[in-house]
Amino acid sequence: MENSGGLVNYYLVKVDHPQREEQEPYQAECEDIIEALGLTFDEANIFKEIWRTANARKGVGKQGNTPLRAAQKYVHYSSRILRKAQREADSAKS
Repeated sequence: MENSGGLVNYYLVKVDHPQREEQEPYQAECEDIIEALGLTFDEANIFKEIWRTANARKGVGKQGNTPLRAAQKYVHYSSRILRKAQREADSAKS
């Protein structure tokens, strides 16, 4: 499996049975969803890691990625979000 971080198969997922019955099956791209939702840098990195982890369970994983590394990334980017929110809350009190 590629490990380039570019256009690789672990960033794609086929949606065979969309939630909305009138919608046709489609293929979703991780980056398209990130952009459509307007995720921040930290949110996008958490989302991408969740995406990669879930796809790895389906046999389409990123080479070298492990559950430990994924968990470390969740904590790292979540901590950044928490620190920023704390700074903003502290500033609002001042």
